[in-house]
Amino acid sequence: MDHKRIEWLFFVVFVLINLYLGIEIWRSPVRLNDATTKTNANIRTEMQGDGIELPRNISDKIDAGYYLATKEANYLSDKVGTLTAMNAEYAKGNSTLTATPKMTVTLGKTPSEIVARLNKFKNVSANVAYGHQFTYEANLSGDDTYAFVQTSTYGRIYDDNAVLTFTVRSGRLVMYTQTYIGPVRPVRELQSTISGWHAVSTMYTDQELANNSKIVALKLGYSKMTVVRGSVILLPSWLVWVENKETKNITLKRVNAFNGQILQANTTYSVEKN
Repeated sequence: MDHKRIEWLFFVVFVLINLYLGIEIWRSPVRLNDATTKTNANIRTEMQGDGIELPRNISDKIDAGYYLATKEANYLSDKVGTLTAMNAEYAKGNSTLTATPKMTVTLGKTPSEIVARLNKFKNVSANVAYGHQFTYEANLSGDDTYAFVQTSTYGRIYDDNAVLTFTVRSGRLVMYTQTYIGPVRPVRELQSTISGWHAVSTMYTDQELANNSKIVALKLGYSKMTVVRGSVILLPSWLVWVENKETKNITLKRVNAFNGQILQANTTYSVEKN
C-alpha cells in the first residue's frame, strides 16, 4: 500500500469520526431538566433531607474539554521484553500485562511511603512500560492495591483500559497489572463542559444518588465513549465517587460533561475498603 493511499485512509477515518461526533452533539444537546428549574438552595435542601452528604464548595463554574481519540492496538505486547526487572506476560484477550518482580521490592510501612516508592518504581523502564504516564489515584485504591490512572496533556483517563494497579502485602510489591489505551489526540475543537455542581444536581434529579449516601470525591476526567472504525473515542466526564453510609462501599459513577447525561454502560463499579 503506497503512502498516498495510507494518507487517504487516515483522512477518511478522521472525517467519519468527526461526522459521528457531530451527529452525537446534535442528538444530545445540553439538557434543561428539573435541575435547571430549581434553585441550588432548594436542591441542596432536598438532598440534606434525603441524607445525602456533599463535599464542601462544589464548584458551579463551567470548564472545557475535547473529544479525544486513540487507535486500538496492543501497545503493551511489545514491551514485555523491555521489563528486565520483572517476570512479565501479556494477555491479548483482555489487553492486560501482568508482572511480578524478579527480586524483592520493599516499599515501606505506611501508605504515603508506599505511594512515594511506587512512583519511583514505575518510572523505571525496566519495571513498568509507559510508567511516566500514570498518576496515583487514591479514590480507586484499596487497602492492598494502589491504582495509577493514565494521564495525558488533556487530563486523566478513567477507563479499565488505562490503569496500572499494584498489589502490595506487608510492605512488599507482590505484582502489578497494567493496561494502556495509547496516545490520545483531540478530534474536535475545545468545548465548554457543565460544572461539577450541575453534574451532581443532575444525578440527584435523575435518581442516581441514593438516600443516606455521601459524595466523597468529584473530579473531571476522560472516559471511553465508543469505538469508530478502530479508533477509541473519549469524552470529558465528571467522575463522582459515592459512598453508602451503611456499607461503606464506594461506587464510581460518571456524567457526560458535555450534556449532563448519566453514562450507564460499563461505567459503574464498586471499590471496597475495609
